[in-house]
Amino acid sequence: MNTPIDLSKIYELRTSFTIIGLTGRTGSGCSEIGSLLKNGFDEKIYSIPIGNALHNTDRKYKIVYNFAKLNFKPYYLIEYKHVIMLFIFSQEYEYVKEYLKINFPDLTDDKFSKLEDCFNELYPRLKDFNFGDPDLIQDGQIDDLYDIFNSHSFSKCSELFQDNFESISPIIRIKIMQLFANNIRNGGCAICNSSGDLVTVYNLVSVINRLIKGHKKKHQDYCKVVIDSLRNPLEIMYLKERYSAFYMMAVNSEESDIKNRLNDRYKEENLIDKILEIDKEEYKTEKDTEFFKQNVSECIQKSDIHLSNISEEKAAEFNESNIASSIITSPKFSCKSQLLKFVSLIEQPGIVTPSPEERIMQIAFTAKYNSGCISRQVGAVITDENYSIKAVGWNNTPEGHVPCLLRSADDLLTGNDSDAFSAYEKEDKTFKPVFEAEFRSIDKSNLKGRNISFCFKCIQNSIKEGKNQVHTRSLHAEESAFLQISKYGGQGIKGGKLFTTASPCELCAKKAYQLGISVIYYIDLYPGISISHILKAGTKHKEIRLFHGAIGAAYHKLYSPFMAYKDELSLLTGSEIKDYATKIKDELNEYKKQFGELKT
Repeated sequence: MNTPIDLSKIYELRTSFTIIGLTGRTGSGCSEIGSLLKNGFDEKIYSIPIGNALHNTDRKYKIVYNFAKLNFKPYYLIEYKHVIMLFIFSQEYEYVKEYLKINFPDLTDDKFSKLEDCFNELYPRLKDFNFGDPDLIQDGQIDDLYDIFNSHSFSKCSELFQDNFESISPIIRIKIMQLFANNIRNGGCAICNSSGDLVTVYNLVSVINRLIKGHKKKHQDYCKVVIDSLRNPLEIMYLKERYSAFYMMAVNSEESDIKNRLNDRYKEENLIDKILEIDKEEYKTEKDTEFFKQNVSECIQKSDIHLSNISEEKAAEFNESNIASSIITSPKFSCKSQLLKFVSLIEQPGIVTPSPEERIMQIAFTAKYNSGCISRQVGAVITDENYSIKAVGWNNTPEGHVPCLLRSADDLLTGNDSDAFSAYEKEDKTFKPVFEAEFRSIDKSNLKGRNISFCFKCIQNSIKEGKNQVHTRSLHAEESAFLQISKYGGQGIKGGKLFTTASPCELCAKKAYQLGISVIYYIDLYPGISISHILKAGTKHKEIRLFHGAIGAAYHKLYSPFMAYKDELSLLTGSEIKDYATKIKDELNEYKKQFGELKT
């Protein structure tokens, strides 16, 4: 027996500093997850592991439950809406009131009367902070900013502001907060006009960064923070670049579950429809050059960890029909159980191994970066019913064609690299003038050496006046994976599984249905009617499952142990089990050291 060694110092960077960002659609459950992280482990909330394990997933849950019970400490919650309020209360009351009355003409003076005292109290304390350029906030001011943000008066006034407009109309409240957030990112302050040069796009997240610093200093470098919730992809990029211990967590829900949650909160059906319309604006499916706005779809795509927040009824169905499947998170398919797993893995990497679903989706997620599409990168993997991989695909041009990323508009204009372009692109009397008008006089001053790629589908659809998938040059990721099997003589995939980073479009859904795919896993919902119109139609409905798990860099960070678990146990316990021959040899060597060579 050796002396046990406490390895806490080795894990200190993980256990003392972690930032989790949350994102998700309205009604997906981000606030619920934020609250769970804020409260830490609570035996009343998390289901106790079942006594006799039915599957390895049950055993994994038991391990993470027992670990979390001792190690899952409360996180400091930064609510994004309260950060916006710092910018609002740093403006004078009359200016804010008049600005809102201009943008929302139905708001009369009496709608603001409850707020004047809050501005009178907070404006003098906040006006000297340089929120127009948070990088100029002095280190000495960070403590003051943190104290104000966490004061009872600020919390009370922030909630009063929200409740005041919520009582008028939840739609008004949401639109006011969206307007202020967009103004801050685009102009530098809550009531600023656009700057137009992106210099203020990080203003909100820069203030969050200062609040994190303040919390770290106040708590002697112990800093566990959750941000609820991020809706701008550039802000996610900012935090990923700043912190290696940052994890972006997406809370995903099916459309029906989102509507049910909104029904529980808002009883007026007409109101729910309006909120869903706002959600559609935030959950963009088309690329948007207005980088200062919300784009939840892009935020989900940039997330490292995905939680599937499905209804308890759906969870019960999974437990009934898939008792041997690793999709079950014992003792029931639960968003809370998923959260417990990832909080434990952040603290203790490699404490359990990935699920088969994570293993396969990680391959699909990695595969998508092979795509030469300049609009959207998607990866797909096909397996049999036992998760044995049969094909991997990504959206890209057919073999022999040049991907859009590698083609240059300059080459098409000058006649260079002729093989990269079709005869249609080079000669068509309708396409060619439109293309030349777009690219011949293009301003290249900001390119700084970047290739001038172009999307054929966008130009062609502008000519034909409508969106049409037929005009895309790329095969879709699922389509490419299906064709790999046919091209190289693979096995049939009837009853198999399709993993795709974005749910299938109508064209790929029909192919999956025809080929007999039984289960489809996806991360991000692709726009269209493929699920309701194709996959859930006919007599052979396909099972559609929101993916939950870790992907990308987080997959490696969470599942790579710091050392072999056997070695870790030996150090922690002081006990080292060796085979008999090695044990005898070590004892003889020890005897020699003490008494010299053995005499015959």
